[in-house]
Parts: sequence; C-alpha cells; structure tokens
Amino acid sequence: MSATLFVYTGQNLSLADALSAFTRVIGQNGATAILYTPQSCELATFDEATLRAFDGQPVDIGGVFEARVFCETAELRWLDAPSAHTSPRTAILTEQKCLANLEGWNCAEREDIIGQLPQTYLLWGEGTGQMVSNNGWSELATAQIGSLRVPIPNVGNGQRVLLHSVEYIVEAEHGNAMVFDERLMKLEVAHG
Repeated sequence: MSATLFVYTGQNLSLADALSAFTRVIGQNGATAILYTPQSCELATFDEATLRAFDGQPVDIGGVFEARVFCETAELRWLDAPSAHTSPRTAILTEQKCLANLEGWNCAEREDIIGQLPQTYLLWGEGTGQMVSNNGWSELATAQIGSLRVPIPNVGNGQRVLLHSVEYIVEAEHGNAMVFDERLMKLEVAHG
C-alpha cells in the first residue's frame, strides 16, 4: 500500500507554539504525549491545546526538552537540544495535506513510499488493576522499575499496554527497500 507522507518542519518554536500548530492539524481529536524532562519520562493527554497529567491538571512544560504527541492521523515531534548552538527542532508527520493550517512551515512531501509496515511495541510493566484518577488513567508497574501512569482506562491486573506505530518504506539504491521514517499512532490494551 503506497501513501504520501507530509513532513512539516518549523523553526525556533517553543513547545507551546508547536502544540498550538499541532492543534490546527488534528482539530478536535485528542492525542497522547510522551514528555521527557531531565528527571523523568511521563505520559500526558493532549486536548483543547493543553497537555494534561493523570490528575487532569495542565502539565508544566518548563522542564520538557523532548515531546512526542501523537494520534492516529499525525505526530508532533519537538526537541530542544541541549547544545547552545541549536534552536528547538519541530516536525509534524501526517498523511493528510494540511498546508493551509501550517503557514510559514516548510513541507517535505514523500510520494515515493512503496509500503507501510505496522509496528507494535510493548510498554514495560503490567497493569495493577488500579485506576489512578477519574480521568481514565491506569497504572502499570514492575518490581524492578516502579510504576507508570498510562492514559488508558481499565487496564486490568496483569494486562499489558501496546504502543502502535507505522513505518514508511521507500526504495533505496540497487532495488533495496528501507524504512524512511516511523510515526507513532496510539496506545491500547493488549488482548489475548
């Protein structure tokens, strides 16, 4: 199955500005975020242009140096590299053309995609059966690492959570194929 992947890049954007642009791409759809700070890696939800923690409160994004915000139609990648010689890098990947919503952004259109390969990653930890809030969050845990709050309701005791993505395959030299990029899509409870 071939597709076209649109990769929009923005220059010198704060995380707040990048999130605002992402809202214009996904509209009213909600999304999931993976946020990295020097102290932690946390999950959040994203709706109405706001990142929210498990308790429903807005996330303080002041210490975030990397964010990946994704839903089934698009992914936002934002990185504030620690080097003093670089500015924050921002990219939005989507299969939908949305140029009007991203004026001032650069667009690289990949029409040479020859296939898509769905991928599934297993998040560490097993469900504890505990809801950690009234906002639809559950807890995963392992004895070796601790616990992780995930924005999925009703993860049962011993159940696992999957992260789904899609890889985009392009033709390389000499007829070989290679993965050009990968876009995160969604979290879900593993069944079976």
